[in-house]
Amino acid sequence: MKFDIDSLRTLQTVVDTGSVQSAADQLCISRSAVSWKLKRLQERTGCKLLEKEGRRLCLTDDGEELLTYGRQIIDIHDAAVQRFRPVGSSEVVRIGATEGAGSVAILDTVAPWFRLEQPEVELTIRVEQPATVDEWLADGHIDLAVTLALDEDVSPDDVVLFSEGLVWAHSHALDIAALTSIPLITWGSRSFSARVAGRELTANGIEHHVGYELPSSSSVWSAIANGAGVTVADKAEIAHLDIATTGPPLLPDLPHINYVLRKNPATADDRPVRLAADQIKASFGAAA
Repeated sequence: MKFDIDSLRTLQTVVDTGSVQSAADQLCISRSAVSWKLKRLQERTGCKLLEKEGRRLCLTDDGEELLTYGRQIIDIHDAAVQRFRPVGSSEVVRIGATEGAGSVAILDTVAPWFRLEQPEVELTIRVEQPATVDEWLADGHIDLAVTLALDEDVSPDDVVLFSEGLVWAHSHALDIAALTSIPLITWGSRSFSARVAGRELTANGIEHHVGYELPSSSSVWSAIANGAGVTVADKAEIAHLDIATTGPPLLPDLPHINYVLRKNPATADDRPVRLAADQIKASFGAAA
């Protein structure tokens, strides 16, 4: 049995974007081509890899395990391609972004701009938690990162794209005052929400525990809507949702968050990377 890079990349993109159509748009292939590649992967493994969770496609346990290997294979393949790319061949820009505002801005504005204005540039986009995106940048796996940072974590080289306040978000039906321990809903143990929530609650001596570690925003908001617990979110993220927020005296004040653009020093001066950075800043309304 052999796995091809394109099929593994398709699975990764479907999971990162949450749907077959979004993956097709990002990969610039047809919806049927995406479905065929996924079908071929499932036939080769003999396992169900994806299942519906609301409107979003999510990994099964087998799919999660396959994609863990797949991401490593893709990373090594892309690094080799970049290293041995012939002079004069197509230019490549690799972007890592957080889910939410970071990925939306890039997928909605930057990616289409490159397809129309710079078709010779190969744009790759990967979406993950801020800690992972920062690691990709440090390891040289990406050229640009759109990630999250508290004020104390903003470096002189960061471009602050925009700042927003953080809030404690939960269902209207959840009675915070009646809780003996705050059940936290996070995007995983390494997520930004987990880090901030744990830090602030611990600093204020408030009992808490992690109730859910979920893979996507859609699953987090589903758990919130069902009254399962509390999460930390930025105000813009919940503006369109029917979500309650609670602050002092029941829960502590939260800092505000910065969406920042970070560059890989090794490729920051490359023409396509500079173009991508300018488009990212423009998509957030930041000065170019």
